[in-house]
Amino acid sequence: MHQTHLSGFAAVVYLTAPVCYLVFGVMPVSAWSVDFFARFIPYFVVNQILFVVVARGMRTWRGQQYSLALFPVWIRACWTAVANVAFGRPLNFAVTRKDGRDPRGVPWREIWPQLAAIAILVVALLIGIARLAVGTADGTGTLVNTAWVVYDLVVLSVIVQAIRYRGPATHPVTPTANEGAA
Repeated sequence: MHQTHLSGFAAVVYLTAPVCYLVFGVMPVSAWSVDFFARFIPYFVVNQILFVVVARGMRTWRGQQYSLALFPVWIRACWTAVANVAFGRPLNFAVTRKDGRDPRGVPWREIWPQLAAIAILVVALLIGIARLAVGTADGTGTLVNTAWVVYDLVVLSVIVQAIRYRGPATHPVTPTANEGAA
């Protein structure tokens, strides 16, 4: 999946939009008409079909998850690029361990934005359901934004999987009969 440095900002807007509706009743898109859905649903379906076609049998779900879940990385990359071009500062790039065995444990400092997004989405969902129960929210808007939040939570679940990942399993090497004779 192709990324641009600006996609992190788009992801923040994408994650914030259903929260605005569920908590404050502010619709992210003021078009609940048939015209909106007649355009949005085919666009979304074609987009997903194109992922399958372009991938040629490769799984794309993980890439879609990382595309959204890594929004803080994309934002940092954008800021460091702007600082480099505008102010001559060196590019800020940190090499991360790939084996999942960070001696400091879980990198909470790097994943707190995603965890905050997950918490905010869950709280917004509960508030939206409560607003619907007391009659201060529209049923259709709440339903659509609830589905949006559930989808976002499923996508962001990759962060929970990443927290639990401990790297490839290590198996002790046992010498074979030939190795012992050498």
